[in-house]
Order: sequence, then structure tokens, then C-alpha cells
Amino acid sequence: MGAHVVTTASARNHDYVRGLGADEIIDYNAVDFTQAVSECDAVFETVGGETGTRSFDVLKPGGRAAFIASGMQSPEPTRNDVKSLRPSVGRDRPYMERVAALLQEGVITVPELQVFDLKNAVEAQKISESRHLRGKLMLKIR
Repeated sequence: MGAHVVTTASARNHDYVRGLGADEIIDYNAVDFTQAVSECDAVFETVGGETGTRSFDVLKPGGRAAFIASGMQSPEPTRNDVKSLRPSVGRDRPYMERVAALLQEGVITVPELQVFDLKNAVEAQKISESRHLRGKLMLKIR
């Protein structure tokens, strides 16, 4: 799609995120991402908290930060030359149809998925809160 993708991941996940298409990977246990990258056009923030707020530091003037983690509040920009976005696509049918087509074409792929029965929801929540999740979690209700 033409983007140069820089991401953060623990060392054990570098091959995994490279396989997802990352061009550069920053080990967040060894390097402060705000010291390793700058002048980004866009940030897709999935962690939140202080990491989310610090994401504004790596944007170039006019850059945009999209906060895409479920339930996460978008922080106010720490600079007046960048924008904070909170994408909401759940009710945008044309957009969702385009995403579905890209999935079918193999242009975008679904990351690793861990499925838990509802009776194991506590275990799934603990994994989610650990912030050491690879891919996504899903609860199976039936």
C-alpha cells in the first residue's frame, strides 16, 4: 500500500511482526520509541496510557495519531500542529465492504487469533491485561 511501516515489539515477536509487513521494528524493552523514530505521517496507537500520549512526539507537523484500541480514550494532542483521531468504522458499510474485499484479496490479513470459550474469559482477560499478547483474543459465546 506504499507505506513504510515502523512498529514496536518485544524481541521475541520481531519475526512475527516482520511477517505482518513491518519494515522496521523497535524493541520496546531496549529502546525508547520516541528516540528511535521521528517525522511520522501517522501513528496507529494500540497501547494507550503514557505510550499513547508520547506518540504525538514522533509525528511530523500535520501528522495524525489514530487511537484504535477498544475502549481507549483518545488523548488530547500535546502539540497544536498534529491531530488526534478516534476511528469509528462499525457503522460505515462502504468502508466495511472495502475492508472485507481487501481481506478476500489477501491484501490485508487477520493477525494470529486466540479463541477462548466464555468459561475461560478470566484467563483471556489476564492475557489481555498483560500487554504481551500476540495477535488478538476472541471469546466464543456458543
